[in-house]
Amino acid sequence: MLDTIPKQMIYHLESPIESFSVSTDSSNGATAYRLTLEKRETNSQSTMAWKSMFFGLLIVVLAVAFWFWLRKKSAKNQTITASESQENALRNELLRQSDAYKAFVRKGYFSVSRKTSLEAVKEQEINALCEVVANTFTSFSDKLHEKEMPEKDFQFCCLVKSGLTTFELAEIYCVSESAIFKRKQKLKEKLGYKTEARTLDAIVLVL
Repeated sequence: MLDTIPKQMIYHLESPIESFSVSTDSSNGATAYRLTLEKRETNSQSTMAWKSMFFGLLIVVLAVAFWFWLRKKSAKNQTITASESQENALRNELLRQSDAYKAFVRKGYFSVSRKTSLEAVKEQEINALCEVVANTFTSFSDKLHEKEMPEKDFQFCCLVKSGLTTFELAEIYCVSESAIFKRKQKLKEKLGYKTEARTLDAIVLVL
């Protein structure tokens, strides 16, 4: 690119000077400076290409790092879930080995098949089973106490946690299964699971 410019502007050019010449007009003695400036379009395009490549590479690196983080988190969650399942299975076994649990079994409760009649259980037997449940599943017990539940509701939740069916609970409380179902619904609300599709049995199982 050629141009004729005053001398004082030469020092303010941003583009490198490729060639420079001076000429004097013989008619009026005016001095002119002629210079050729380097084109910077190629450098600019190259810079833009490098920037695009850099940002593209950065995005790929971040995506890969995020993928590894998700896999690590997923593996950690699976490990925690497996550990919790093992611990829960151990606690259930401890519950089944307790005298209070066995007392219910001897009377026909916790059976895999529904029996037409079950023996009545005493108040102290119910209290003993609830105490074992509370001591075996301490976090469950703590969560119920945080809700400041009445003792009767606490006892009922412990019986549900022990694995007693709706029919067996109806036999213990001498009420209909429908009454037990309604009570479970009310306790779901008290526990803060009103909109949950899960039953109270499924909820207390993981509490």
